[in-house]
Amino acid sequence: QDQASYRLILLLSLCLPPAMALRLLACFCLGTVSAVAAVEDKDLDLVLYGATGCVGGFAAQWLAKQKGLRWAVAGRNASEIQALSAKLCAAPDTLSCPEQIVAPLDTSHDPAEWVRRTRAVVTTAGPFSIHGGKLLVEACSRLGVHYADTSDEFYWQREMVDSYDAAARASGAHIVLSGGFCALAGDLGSQLALAEAGTSAKPGDEAHVDAWLETYNGGVSAGVINTGKTMKNASYPKEWNTDPYVLAPQARPELKVDTSVTGLGKVGWDRHEGTVTQNIFGPYDARLLRRTFTTLGQEVHFRAGSPPSMYAKWTAFLAAHPGSWSNLTKCPTQTILEGGAWQMRVRAEAKNGTKGGAALLLSGSGDPGYHFTAAGVAEVGLCLAGHTKGCLRASAAGGVAPPMTALDPGAMRARLEAVGLLRVSAGSEMGGSASLLGSLII
Repeated sequence: QDQASYRLILLLSLCLPPAMALRLLACFCLGTVSAVAAVEDKDLDLVLYGATGCVGGFAAQWLAKQKGLRWAVAGRNASEIQALSAKLCAAPDTLSCPEQIVAPLDTSHDPAEWVRRTRAVVTTAGPFSIHGGKLLVEACSRLGVHYADTSDEFYWQREMVDSYDAAARASGAHIVLSGGFCALAGDLGSQLALAEAGTSAKPGDEAHVDAWLETYNGGVSAGVINTGKTMKNASYPKEWNTDPYVLAPQARPELKVDTSVTGLGKVGWDRHEGTVTQNIFGPYDARLLRRTFTTLGQEVHFRAGSPPSMYAKWTAFLAAHPGSWSNLTKCPTQTILEGGAWQMRVRAEAKNGTKGGAALLLSGSGDPGYHFTAAGVAEVGLCLAGHTKGCLRASAAGGVAPPMTALDPGAMRARLEAVGLLRVSAGSEMGGSASLLGSLII
């Protein structure tokens, strides 16, 4: 307990009969001991579920290189988990050898048996709507264990918000949705750009954020392909498809300022980017980022898209590596994994912003769908587990939401830059409060 609570208990005890005061102090001390014991009982910092998959395997390699990490690889198949653990423990660059947890996600097993051992759970076992994803969310929400995933299925994410947000808030668990390239890059970039523009985006500031994916040189992961197939057969209210705030059903009405999911038609015009169109991650990012905005009390007009040149560069990249593209459902070759790259330009402006407006260029090397997603969700997990210090928002409450509701943007930027996952260049390209507003008219 904190010192303020202790002083309050002492003051109350002075006003009570001696016997009652002793009982009050005893309850306080026992509660403190229980809380400390609950933390000390955790014998693991992090559990990576789905570790034998493609993205999970890359995430496992990333985690094994973290010094002093107490962690475990987990999945359904015992022989695959054992083989992965043995490979990681034998690797010359491994600094933290993982334990093994064999645990299918179905009703025959209660994940709470191993979830309660850890500070954080990271899962890459998608599609989450058909592979028991809600069982992990439920256990973590109930037990107060932090969680991060690579989910894309917005209808499943909405169900997690509806079903477990209240429980997560009550327990203090951060249930972080989409900690991979979608939506960590755009979520982080948007909060950094708003800060750079000098605005908190409070109601009345008329804040605008544009996120343009300018380069995406990488593969389409098997997870994305399988998620697309799953979504075609999913059952949910069809009005969710066109609701820009589908993931923020309880948001205050004054924060709901957008009327379309991506803020774009098929083709639009931006005075900085020129011609802009939809990008493949735009709808996912836009829905998730609006949950971040509204959870943080921000009123933001948001657009997500790409210049057509992004698709031309992507096609040229794939054409230059034909041997690496024989089977979309396999892990990428080393050439694709290391030779990929991405770049996203995020612009922010607000009428009452102290700097008028700001533009940030976020970029990285390596296949964004595999390298950034795997390392990104691993880094979110390391932050949630307390292994990376100082990266949680000081005032963040628990709940089901995207990364930047729980993580401190400046600290995460510093961490991702330090580990070579992200580059950020900043520069104000806008001179006044009206400059971006003109570019928003399509």
